[in-house]
Amino acid sequence: MSTIEFWNRPSPLRNLLKLQRLLGLWKWQRWDENDAWNWLKRFYPFALHLPLTFTLIVLTWLEILTSNDLEQTGRVIYMALTMLPLLIKLINIWYRRIEAHHFMDELMKCIETEDVHLLKNEEVHFKRIFYAYLGGALTVALFGFVSVFLQDTYELPFSYYVPFEWRNPERYLYAWGYNVLAMTLSCTTNSMLDTMGCYFMFQIGLLYRFLNIRLLALQQKPEHEALPELRRIFQRHARVRLLTRQCELLVSPYVLSQVVLSAFIICFSGYRLVQMGWQENPGLFLATLQFEAVMIVQIFLPCYYGNQLTINANQLTNSVFNTNWLEYSVKTRKELICYMEFLKRPVKVRAGIFFEIGLPIFMKTINNAYSFFALLLNLSR
Repeated sequence: MSTIEFWNRPSPLRNLLKLQRLLGLWKWQRWDENDAWNWLKRFYPFALHLPLTFTLIVLTWLEILTSNDLEQTGRVIYMALTMLPLLIKLINIWYRRIEAHHFMDELMKCIETEDVHLLKNEEVHFKRIFYAYLGGALTVALFGFVSVFLQDTYELPFSYYVPFEWRNPERYLYAWGYNVLAMTLSCTTNSMLDTMGCYFMFQIGLLYRFLNIRLLALQQKPEHEALPELRRIFQRHARVRLLTRQCELLVSPYVLSQVVLSAFIICFSGYRLVQMGWQENPGLFLATLQFEAVMIVQIFLPCYYGNQLTINANQLTNSVFNTNWLEYSVKTRKELICYMEFLKRPVKVRAGIFFEIGLPIFMKTINNAYSFFALLLNLSR
């Protein structure tokens, strides 16, 4: 199936792709033409993110560096750490934009007509998960934006360095308004980049699942019918293995940065919850609690889809063994043995050279976050 045929069919993820284009994360159609409109499309992502996302990241870290109040630094650092992976994700997708588009083209060519029905059903499930994730992330931002109006003093929803005096009725709305615009864009962009990386691994995992389905369908077929299909499966598997390596290249930087920093982010936001207390500011406490939950989900999702990819790929050995190989000729059995030797090389998506993307690294991240949190509590006593 071609990419055009794929995206022209009724797909539950077409709206996600449109939103990614609006956020400057995905290549527009007819990108290579040299007219003025396409040149504007090229500069659109930078015009959108430089004054908002990148400037907010710089101002957040500037607030940490210039603040003399340790408590204020504690209120800012968890959000500053959260935005560092966003910076890495943005640079990565811009740098590899053409590669990502080519990867999607190759991915769609591996999907055959008989796979589309199952793919659509799985995409509906995927869409629900990420709409819930995006909704949760935006709800955190919304609670933060509104909760500051319930306080007696002037405070920003998410603190950053403001180069003018803003703690007065005349200028507060300027600082608050920029905070709302920049944080909403950053929050949505972060969620959509997470969606993109997980969707890549989700699709690769499905391709391995389709291979399993085709192998299991050969159980009752005689050799003269099964052999041509087996050879098509071997060729298709080689293409999927190549796509797996390309997928690893695209998602590795963002998962690595997310995993490395998530333990500290979860730790500092949990410490802030303990120091804040429920009675002091219920709205901000609830927003921070939701933020903690969203951060756990954010690191869980890529680990889950990476784990599913590995499980589906490793299941191929059992699927080959369950074919009707005992009744095949010696030549065909030798081909199956060679294929099973090939399958001994495990399929794993790695984040850099440090760890494999899967549920074990999620559990290790949570354990590290708890250890840091316990240490921070002991030091603060």
